[in-house]
Amino acid sequence: MKKERSHRPSRNMKPVFLVFCEGETEEIYINFLRQKYRLPIKIITCVTGLAISPAIIRRFIQSEKIGPGDIVTSFLMYDLDVSGISEKLGKCKDSIIIASNPAVEIWFLLHSSEQNAAIATDSCIEKLRKASSEWKQYKKGSLSDRQKLTLWDNRKTAIVRSRRLVEGQNPSSMVYRLLDKLENIIDPGK
Repeated sequence: MKKERSHRPSRNMKPVFLVFCEGETEEIYINFLRQKYRLPIKIITCVTGLAISPAIIRRFIQSEKIGPGDIVTSFLMYDLDVSGISEKLGKCKDSIIIASNPAVEIWFLLHSSEQNAAIATDSCIEKLRKASSEWKQYKKGSLSDRQKLTLWDNRKTAIVRSRRLVEGQNPSSMVYRLLDKLENIIDPGK
């Protein structure tokens, strides 16, 4: 007599956040957030430089999916001071834009102080270095443990300050959108 196989339930994966970003600074920050939040989701950074397009995003999403019901959310973390990047991001309709203008350092600065007037990237980095002792030695492509602690401890302040700015304008940062999603997983009632 033939033994019947038991039906195996379909596999469902945990939600995935794909964060496409321009370079090392953004990647380090996202990896830091993944470590701090420790949520039941998979957060993957994809450093693409300036080569971002709907086709690239689709390819990464398909490589992460196990089944048709899997949820993969894509985020685009880019500096808007780069010529032509706004147009490229605008073509990626199904992704959540978390860009900063002029650069990601404006997001870091908002953790320590207000910034309401337009500012160039170099001036923003210089102002960040003067904002507090933790940032004095800041270099693109790295974050010290003290800088990470400042980013973590002041994230809610940065979110409030960022929401007051006009998205896409200089200065502004939409990184708070990612943190809102992460915070919502912790406390869905928010």
